[in-house]
Amino acid sequence: MNMAVASRLAVSPYARRLARERSLPLETLRGSGPGGRILAADVLGFVPADAAAKLPAAALTPSIAVPSIAAFATSIALGALHELLAALESSGKVFDIDDIVLRAAGRAFSGISDLAEAPLALELDNRQVVFAATSGMPLTSLRAMRLAAQADTHDDARKPAALSVRLLPPGDIRPVMMPLLPGRAMRLIVSVDIAGDHAECLLTADTASLGETTSAAWLATLKSAVEHPLRLFV
Repeated sequence: MNMAVASRLAVSPYARRLARERSLPLETLRGSGPGGRILAADVLGFVPADAAAKLPAAALTPSIAVPSIAAFATSIALGALHELLAALESSGKVFDIDDIVLRAAGRAFSGISDLAEAPLALELDNRQVVFAATSGMPLTSLRAMRLAAQADTHDDARKPAALSVRLLPPGDIRPVMMPLLPGRAMRLIVSVDIAGDHAECLLTADTASLGETTSAAWLATLKSAVEHPLRLFV
């Protein structure tokens, strides 16, 4: 493809740099962003056609090289969120912490220009469900999509997403180390304690794709959003 055509492709600056570092021609990538814009997640999840043809079907899950990872943890106070959800429920509007975490995760990406509209993956039993642009989606629509996806059986593990989110059942045991999933630059594990007062969060990030400073700032933004939940309803 000539340079004139390449220059007309809608590509985020970070995705363009990743493609250049991986020697991937931009015309071989399929963009998942608005208007077909090529995002960083599309580059990270790309599998060359000739390589895919040599692999059995079970091995076609996109993979990324992970030269190094970083892990960050935080505890999120849930008092204000419980009060808000109870007030909303009394007026007939029901939401779960799952909905809030998905919205907060999307909003946290808004401060990262290349990932502002990055798709998110919700981890379910042996499968994933990908949601696009959760930051601007009405929370009622996000909840409806989540409930419908949980009732379905389809698996989006091969779809590009910058982050996967795993919501663990309440308990006193929380993970201290979790591997990244193939094709995901970040993984967030959320575990609510038995009392329901706090959510313990563990973020694992691919430092080759996102720097440690950016990853830590993303988690801090998520924590602030959940602890001040009114922001997530506007």
